[in-house]
Amino acid sequence: MTTEAEIESFNIIRGMLADTVPIEDIKYKDTESYFGILYKNNSWKQICRINLDTRKKQLLIPDENKKFIRFYIESLNDLYKYKDKLIEVLNRYLVR
Repeated sequence: MTTEAEIESFNIIRGMLADTVPIEDIKYKDTESYFGILYKNNSWKQICRINLDTRKKQLLIPDENKKFIRFYIESLNDLYKYKDKLIEVLNRYLVR
């Protein structure tokens, strides 16, 4: 079940990426194990994953090889610290 916090995190990230792509191109997919934010609803174009269900909240951002790098966050406001990294991921999908 998608939580209010997951929707809030989606809206934060969508807002941060609004200057890079149309916000309609940013979608989410909620699975049992993670909450994924995707470019153009494409599972192969994951911008990040968010896991808020654990003791330590996590933001996972894929590197150039699509290997996820884990960042621990205290609150959803910490997502703003990763704006440049998220834009970098999105830009990789735009050049292809």
